[in-house]
Amino acid sequence: MDRRTILYRGSLKSCNYHCGYCPFSKHRCSERELEKDRTHWFRFCESLNERAETLNIRALMVVPYGEALIHPWYWEGFGALTKLDAIDAAGAQTNLSFSIVRSLEIFEHAGGVREKLRLWATFHPEMTSCGEFAEKCAALRREGILFCAGAVGVPENLEVLQRLREMLPREVYLWINAMDGLGRSYTEDEFQRFSSIDPYFYREIRPVPADESLCRSRLFVEADGTVRRCNISAASGKNWYEHPQGLFEEMPCRRKRCSCYLAYGGREDAVNHALFGPDPVFRIRMK
Repeated sequence: MDRRTILYRGSLKSCNYHCGYCPFSKHRCSERELEKDRTHWFRFCESLNERAETLNIRALMVVPYGEALIHPWYWEGFGALTKLDAIDAAGAQTNLSFSIVRSLEIFEHAGGVREKLRLWATFHPEMTSCGEFAEKCAALRREGILFCAGAVGVPENLEVLQRLREMLPREVYLWINAMDGLGRSYTEDEFQRFSSIDPYFYREIRPVPADESLCRSRLFVEADGTVRRCNISAASGKNWYEHPQGLFEEMPCRRKRCSCYLAYGGREDAVNHALFGPDPVFRIRMK
């Protein structure tokens, strides 16, 4: 049986950052909405606890709309899941605004194994400085946490992103995501400068054709159990909680191209494993 990965997105749709381009910075979740997300998350964790071994699910990545890791229940869940023998890696996309010390205390109180924790850290120039972000990355390294870092490839931010690259150790992969809504192609100079930061930037601007046959070892699960092949593919009609059998079997994609890293980076492509190891979805470069 193939080694399998789950992407999970809960009902959380809020962020403590307030970047101008992001809709989730404009919504503040009520206590009721937060409790709903907490309930969804723990329900999913319990189900994964029951199924991970039999389905050979080895990795879990949380990809929230907003910032999840400022909420303690995600750290509790990661702690409970990483202590499972079946799970090799678990983590989330994050802006790194959480307290590292307090969060790791919650994680380890729940039985968490640090060696299995993975973080995808996104730098937001509107909300934090290069120095502050680089220090958070340094703190993660001191705590032995594996992570990648990166930012959206906004041409106006080139200088600050080059500065961040200089401040981070070379061992820390700094990725650049292509900017949605740029309205034009990157100039050759922009492409070269972004490529000097992220040597794999070309993969962002040359989307590969969709190929469902390369995606059968991963699933994207939403808070209500809706299942997709990945974050941008069509809903399958299956539900994680209602249809436990045959979840990884063939399902519709309906995309022409894999247009973001979560889509193309989660495929069973040899290049993904060569660059990012057995769980390339975390985007943590092989040493």
